[in-house]
Amino acid sequence: MNQVQARVLVVDDTPTKLYILSSWLRRAGHEVLQATGGAEALAKVRELRPDLVVLDVRLPDISGHEVCEQIKADPVTASIPVVQISGAAITPADRAHGLERGADAYLAELDA
Repeated sequence: MNQVQARVLVVDDTPTKLYILSSWLRRAGHEVLQATGGAEALAKVRELRPDLVVLDVRLPDISGHEVCEQIKADPVTASIPVVQISGAAITPADRAHGLERGADAYLAELDA
């Protein structure tokens, strides 16, 4: 069974993290779209309407928090789940901030 399960937009400006996240999702059967900045992510969300956005908090042009707020403020895209991720902003306050700004979930990347 090779049916695509979901269309997922992965947004990260770090090539290694973008590759790893995308690879995991593809192996799970999902169609993966990629963006390396906030403006690019917003354009792809509006044009392609993914089923899920996995969004780095710290992007070079627009913060992930702002991207999330814009996705959630648009009635056309507001229902798209957004999972924010960060390897730097990992305190409980950081997570609460992401959720308060519209994220459906917030994942902290911890070094093992």
